[in-house]
Amino acid sequence: MAEATPEASGNFVHRVKELLEAITGKPYGIMEKQHLEGRIWGVYLDENKVEFSESISMNRGAQWVYEDKDGNIQVLSDKFLDITDLASDLYDFDFKDTDVLLDRKKWEKYKKELPRLITELEATERIANELNRKHGTNITIWSGEKPYFRTGFNAKGMSEEEKLREIGKHVKAMLIMWKRRDKWVVTEGAEMYKKEERSRMNMVKFREAVISRLQDITKSEYTKGYKKELLSGVLWSVVGWCEDKKGFNANRGVWYVKETKEGIAIFSDNFETINASNELEYNSIKLMGGVTAGDYEARLNSAFQYYSDVDERGWKIARPITKQDATKYGRKATISPKLLEDVAKQASKEFNVDIRLMKDRPVLMAEFKTKGLKRSEKLREIERRAKALAEAWSRVKELSKGEADAKA
Repeated sequence: MAEATPEASGNFVHRVKELLEAITGKPYGIMEKQHLEGRIWGVYLDENKVEFSESISMNRGAQWVYEDKDGNIQVLSDKFLDITDLASDLYDFDFKDTDVLLDRKKWEKYKKELPRLITELEATERIANELNRKHGTNITIWSGEKPYFRTGFNAKGMSEEEKLREIGKHVKAMLIMWKRRDKWVVTEGAEMYKKEERSRMNMVKFREAVISRLQDITKSEYTKGYKKELLSGVLWSVVGWCEDKKGFNANRGVWYVKETKEGIAIFSDNFETINASNELEYNSIKLMGGVTAGDYEARLNSAFQYYSDVDERGWKIARPITKQDATKYGRKATISPKLLEDVAKQASKEFNVDIRLMKDRPVLMAEFKTKGLKRSEKLREIERRAKALAEAWSRVKELSKGEADAKA
C-alpha cells in the first residue's frame, strides 16, 4: 500500500505565498494538488500576472518553493543559462550530454575549449559559495542543459514561524544570487563574450572563404561541422551535404575539412558511396557500414534517415531507414584499395601534394601543418589539395562507371 503524502494547512501555504510576495514584490500562485507530484505544497512565481516589459529583467531567483514528503523545503530559481545554445553559438559544439559538467574537477580541462561557458559556471559557483558563507544557506548549481540554483533545509520539528523565517532567509539569498550573477553576465561576462565573439567572427569569415573555394572546385554544397567530443582539438570544420540527385552527382572528393592547432586535414567522402544517386541509397550505404570520414566527428544525428514525402504544409518528412531498406538500397561500390592508392599517387604527382588512402576506410585524405602560415596561405594550401582530391574522385567515378557499364 502506497504511503500517503502529508498535507500542509492551507493557512500556512497562504502565509508562504504572502511572504514571497512581500520579499519580491511579485505575484505568486499556489500549486494545485494534482500538480504537486508527491510534494506537500508548492508556491510558484506567477509570471502570467506580470507585464511583459517587466518580466524581461525580472529577478527569478525564487521561482518556486516547495516542501517534499520528507520535510525538506526547497527554493529553486529559474533556469539561468542554456548550455547547448551557448556552446553551439560560440564554439560549434553539439553537446550529447551536458551532465558531464556536473564533475567540477573537469571544468579546468574543458575550459580550453569552452572558456566563456566554464568561466560563467565558475563565477556563478563562486558567488554561491560567498553567499552560503554569509547567509548560512546551501545554494548549489544544478547542472544539465539549462542549469538553475537551488537551496533548502530540513523543516522536520520546526514550527510554522520557524519555517517562515528560514524560507525568508533562503529566498533573500537566492534573490541576491540571481542579481549578482546577472551583474557578472553584463560586466565581466559581456567583456569576455565580446573578445571571444571577435575571435569567432574571424574564424567564421575564414570558414566561409574555405566553403566558397570548395564550392568553386567541386560544385558540392558545404556547411559548418559541429564538434561532438570535448577536447577534440578541432578549431573549426566544414562538412559536405547533399539531399537531391544533383547533389549526389556532384564531386565529393572533398567532404570534410578540419583545423586543429597543428594543422588542417581534408578528407574525401567514402568511395563506397560513389554511385549513390539519392539520399536513401547514400544513407543506406552508411547504415551498412560505409560511413564517411566527416560523419565520425562533424555530422548531426540524422545520418540514417531520408526525406521521401512532404506534409500538408509542404515540409519534408524525415523517415528512418529500416534494416530492410538498408539491405535493399545500401549497395556499396566495390573500389579496390590498390586503385585508390594508384589514383592518389597520380593526383599527388600532378598537383605536387601528398594524397593518401586512410588505413581503416576507403577515404582519401591530405593534410598540412599550419604553423607560421597566414590565412591567405592556408587557403592556397587547402585549394591545392582540394583540387587534387576532386580530380581523384572524378577519375575513380569514371572508372567505376566504366566497370558498371561493362558488367551491364
